Amino acid sequence: MFIQTEATADPKSLKFLPGREVLCDGPLDMTDRDAAACSPLATRLFDIAGVAAISFGPDYITVTKNDSDWQHLKPALLGAIMEHFMSGAPILLQPARALSPRSQPGSPETALLGARVTDALRLVIDPELGYNIVDLGLVYDVRTEDGITSIVMTTTTRGCPATNYLKEGAHEAASSVEGVKAVEVGLTYDPPWAPEMMSPEAKGHFGIVD
Repeated sequence: MFIQTEATADPKSLKFLPGREVLCDGPLDMTDRDAAACSPLATRLFDIAGVAAISFGPDYITVTKNDSDWQHLKPALLGAIMEHFMSGAPILLQPARALSPRSQPGSPETALLGARVTDALRLVIDPELGYNIVDLGLVYDVRTEDGITSIVMTTTTRGCPATNYLKEGAHEAASSVEGVKAVEVGLTYDPPWAPEMMSPEAKGHFGIVD
């Protein structure tokens, strides 16, 4: 796999062209690590010291750095991008149109409620792996509107015997958050779960090295 780079008008930003589709519904901008939780690739890139922001386009990845030197940063970024594409992991855990800030109007209070729900979901432990479902990457989406919370999640495998247990646990955890009036929990296997979707903390817990 050969990845080209292209300079941009901003000397702190560099465009990476992997020679394959990145995000057909892009661009999608991520300005911090929390926003990158939706993407195994973005999470991997934010793990590299010096990365300040990431943008995915149809066939490119733009990385914005802080005060780091491209001479040292570029090889690490190239390696991370190549490893991601070779692993077969998805770019996003759900469609870009569901993740783009442009499609997420709402007040700061709504965003805060969603964050509290996500934190509550960390209390739900997968009985097989013994770790919380958020950092395992099993929670694909959390949305709140007018007190109604919608959760999209998956399990590590189809037909997982703990499926109902996890769905009920997610429902109960979200319902316990003040301000939540109703909870809907949906199950999906698109995309299928992979270990690459774990948070860095979970990967460290299981001894997984990127």
